[in-house]
Amino acid sequence: DNSDRRQFGQGIIHRLFGRSLKRSVMSREPVKEVLEDLEDHRPFFTYWLSTVQILILVISLVSYGFGPFGMDLNHQSGLVLVTSLSLQQVDYTEPANFWIGPRAADLIHLGAKFAPYTINTLKFYSYSSLIKQVTNFKGIIINTVCSIIFCYFLCNWSQLGAIYRKWSHNEQRPGSGGGRISGSVCGLDPKYCEAPASVAPYEWPDDITKWPICRKTSSPVQRARPKDKLAAEHMVCEVIGHPCCIGIHATCSITTKEYCDFVNGHFHDEASLCSQVSCLDNVCGMLPFFNSEVPDQFYRLLTSLFLHAGIFHLAISLVIQWFVMRDVEKLTGTLRLIILYLGSGVAGNLASAIFVPYRADVGPAGANSGLLACLIVEILNMWPMLQHPYYALFKHLLIAVLLFIIGLLPWFDNFSSFFGFIFGFLLSYAILPYISVGEYERQKKIFLIWVCLITTVFLFLLLVIFFYIIPVYDCEICGYFNCLPLTRDFCSTQNINFKRN
Repeated sequence: DNSDRRQFGQGIIHRLFGRSLKRSVMSREPVKEVLEDLEDHRPFFTYWLSTVQILILVISLVSYGFGPFGMDLNHQSGLVLVTSLSLQQVDYTEPANFWIGPRAADLIHLGAKFAPYTINTLKFYSYSSLIKQVTNFKGIIINTVCSIIFCYFLCNWSQLGAIYRKWSHNEQRPGSGGGRISGSVCGLDPKYCEAPASVAPYEWPDDITKWPICRKTSSPVQRARPKDKLAAEHMVCEVIGHPCCIGIHATCSITTKEYCDFVNGHFHDEASLCSQVSCLDNVCGMLPFFNSEVPDQFYRLLTSLFLHAGIFHLAISLVIQWFVMRDVEKLTGTLRLIILYLGSGVAGNLASAIFVPYRADVGPAGANSGLLACLIVEILNMWPMLQHPYYALFKHLLIAVLLFIIGLLPWFDNFSSFFGFIFGFLLSYAILPYISVGEYERQKKIFLIWVCLITTVFLFLLLVIFFYIIPVYDCEICGYFNCLPLTRDFCSTQNINFKRN
């Protein structure tokens, strides 16, 4: 039964807004022939996309559970065992999820758009400074328990009977006759590691940030001479401090397992130093980096289109896809809609990664804005057939402006929506079916199609250049287009002002 086929310019939005067509134009024989020749399609991509999005959200909730719900930052406080072997009051803050779904860190692990995991030039992820900051630790022995702490806290630890383990003068530095400068480290010593062993020509370097993880340790008490047994105390004590990767910032801290679990971190009990682990790999998930120190997950711009922050977020997307996207696919066909949806969605995410790089986002905001642009292009294509074309165009533009105003709230991505709208408009004008009567109109339409396609490619290449070659992520005023700070902490839950803080 094809009686309910989608007619050109007469979709759901047409019936909702009560558009009226000019009978004088619609009754022309050339126009009627062109309308009859238009193919009708089934919304297969819309059904497939909606099914995949539902399954992904269900799997993510089963695997990761629900994060804290709310509109503000979520604060947790409790007594936690720290490396000083004492219980301390620890405060932990993370963004609450307004959409009723997983935590932000879990969404990143599933494939959310987050610029620091796509490009390696962001200041926040300077590996050299990060490693220097978190790996300058020394071994402190307190009642046979090793704790790895910053060396400038030693004066406070002396009151607890702590022993500062230093290299002796007879311990040789690789390649020279002097003693080692770097180290020692509790539970890690090149003299007592059998795999990988520190033997010529593969001696462990003096720089502890370049030490490997010791997979097999020999007994220091058996190997040490009686007078050197005291020197091996840093190898026989119980080590409680290990690297912990915390939060979406991929911050590494030497701490206890209790503390790491309290802040929802990734604990590495097999390692002794932060330089031995890759927190970026732990937090980001997805496919491993080709180079462990160079983030290269450009595909996040695509995978985030299939993810949603929660149940409420998914419900909004399903409503748009059922009433708008399904209607558009009946007119354009599956292939055209895939180009429109993915093109506007990826371009919107790329622009968002440029201007608000420290914000993690999921959802098809840019793709949905591209669908709205497609409806506007349909009005332009059928302009001579409408009774009141200016009024119809005004209503659609008014909806677009209202959506961009709503996008100033901290739970929406305005940059993705805005650039998705622009790319959706250009792609729709190039690939949407059109009505042309006469050779002149056909030639004019072909010319406009080429202009739109060339402009689309040019703008996309421009965004890629801004993202990789000429970064503009230090633009502080750009954050105001994405979230208007009505109060001091109004935008804090979305990490827009994270780098500044």
